[in-house]
Amino acid sequence: MDHQKALEWLADVLGVNGRTLTIDDTRTTVREWDSLGSLLLLSRLEEDHGIVISADEIEEMDSIKEICDILERKRTFG
Repeated sequence: MDHQKALEWLADVLGVNGRTLTIDDTRTTVREWDSLGSLLLLSRLEEDHGIVISADEIEEMDSIKEICDILERKRTFG
């Protein structure tokens, strides 16, 4: 998987400006990853990539790596 593309996509989804996301970022280090950010992520996973997960599953995720793992399992970014 192209992690850089995944990180850029996540930064766009979450509206992160002024810095670059890393695979080591977590919900606590990404201030934009609040409840609205989770809803946007849920929506864009389905809309952009056909990945359907529940709101409960998205709320249980605590790291950017967990999201990248889902994207990788679905072969989203190559």
